[in-house]
Amino acid sequence: MPDDVWTPVDLGRRRTVRMHHRESGSGGRPLVLVHGLGMSGRSMVPALRILGRGRRTLAPDLPGYGRTRGRGRTLGVPGLAVALTRWMDAVGLDEVDLVGHSLGAQVAAAAVLARPDRVRHLVLVGPTRDPSAPTWVAQAWRLLLDAPRERPGLLLVAVVDYLRAGPLTMVAVLRHALRRPEERAMGDVDVPALVLRGSRDPVAGQQWCEDLAGVLPQGRLQVLPGAAHGLNFSSPEAFAVAVEEFCR
Repeated sequence: MPDDVWTPVDLGRRRTVRMHHRESGSGGRPLVLVHGLGMSGRSMVPALRILGRGRRTLAPDLPGYGRTRGRGRTLGVPGLAVALTRWMDAVGLDEVDLVGHSLGAQVAAAAVLARPDRVRHLVLVGPTRDPSAPTWVAQAWRLLLDAPRERPGLLLVAVVDYLRAGPLTMVAVLRHALRRPEERAMGDVDVPALVLRGSRDPVAGQQWCEDLAGVLPQGRLQVLPGAAHGLNFSSPEAFAVAVEEFCR
């Protein structure tokens, strides 16, 4: 089983949170797995167990999600990216391979823009903000369409994590994220980057992922046949192989 670790993280303005993360494995360049909207590091546990066989792998709960309390303040994508980089500082991660799922892909990309020296490889998994679904209602509908395609265990994780995060918080963060012109900023994310999607993912469409991979200076796209949006949980073996082969 992954180890549970809590680390005090200074977010500035006299605000410190105890960030929780799960960790497995040792050696090699650390691999950090960033969860999506409303979720926590629990959504990464199946992949964490597999990837931890080959190297040190960590899955944090960002502030306001999972076991990390938000201290009464909702963070948007920039604030979550700051929390992520400061957590990496506190844990002592000098250089990492960074994987972000869904909204976590936006957070991971923002972290690379802020600290490009810290990230060797970037993997954007089922990235959100597909322009063909420009509202939070459209995004929520796509998540509902995805639900029957996932392993039942992921739905149980989602119910608990969504209740912890709070529906109003999730809607506020998603609406903020949808206003960010992500594809413009991606042109400055100049590290080797993989856009990874499942062929049955209704949230991150094929055209959107192709366009995103084309904007990234060192980007490319890989599609996992038969996988849905939550491929890190529902298709962890194929997910782990894709991540390791790219980051090797």
